[in-house]
Amino acid sequence: MENTHNNVYLEIKEGAKEKIMNCKLFILDIDGTFYLSGKLFDGSKRFLKVLKELGKKIVFLTNNSNRTIDSYIEEFSNLGISLSREQIVTAGVATAEYLYEEFGPKHVYIVGTEDIKYEFSRAGHVVVEDEPEVVVVTFDKSLTYEKLKKATQFISKGALFVVTNPDLNCPSDEGPLPDAGAIASLLRKASGMYPNIVFGKPEPKLIEMVVKHNNVSKEETCMVGDRLYTDILAGIQAGTWTALVLTGEATLEQAQKSPIKPHIVAKDIGTIADILTGKI
Repeated sequence: MENTHNNVYLEIKEGAKEKIMNCKLFILDIDGTFYLSGKLFDGSKRFLKVLKELGKKIVFLTNNSNRTIDSYIEEFSNLGISLSREQIVTAGVATAEYLYEEFGPKHVYIVGTEDIKYEFSRAGHVVVEDEPEVVVVTFDKSLTYEKLKKATQFISKGALFVVTNPDLNCPSDEGPLPDAGAIASLLRKASGMYPNIVFGKPEPKLIEMVVKHNNVSKEETCMVGDRLYTDILAGIQAGTWTALVLTGEATLEQAQKSPIKPHIVAKDIGTIADILTGKI
């Protein structure tokens, strides 16, 4: 293990630096990794510039499940970053597409925002308020007791219980926000039923889909994120290289003590850019 202490913290497994420098695809978590609550970290644009100069691909992969792809594209555009739809993958949209591919169109009750309801309709499902075949739990900033009550009753009557992502909280500049995993935990206890399907990181499905779509191998891919138990574990389970940044949830102490070991631990995304350009 190589350690560097020159205004950055860097921990690198032996041989990992060269492998990551040779990666053709970088999959990035968004909140806590690339920005926090929509505010870019200092090295974020530099990282994109380096990838472009080196001819490497980038895809943003988020467990956030309460927004449309178009809203992300618009947000990034307002930050001066142009992305295609293929460069944004969300757990919410991926869940909708996966359910359609596996089970066909379903009547779905969604604990979520109007944006994610739109994406489920767009994927071919029928979004309903009564007698659903599937209950989908997402990161819902519009959560009400009525939604929790209905979801509990539908699940207890036998509706498929699907959670878009297991995150207990979402980082923000105000502090942690209750995420889909926390909402699902309440529903599990209230209904007495465990989720049938939990999508999103750390399940490797999302990463495997992105790798295949971009025509690269898992050995040519690096997953970059700020959470050990979702981003890094997903990369490990998918067989990619992994880089943890310390700008979001995980701390250096947690990284050192955790059994989930990333190939690189870096202060921020700018440090990863420095690795790719040979400055570190």
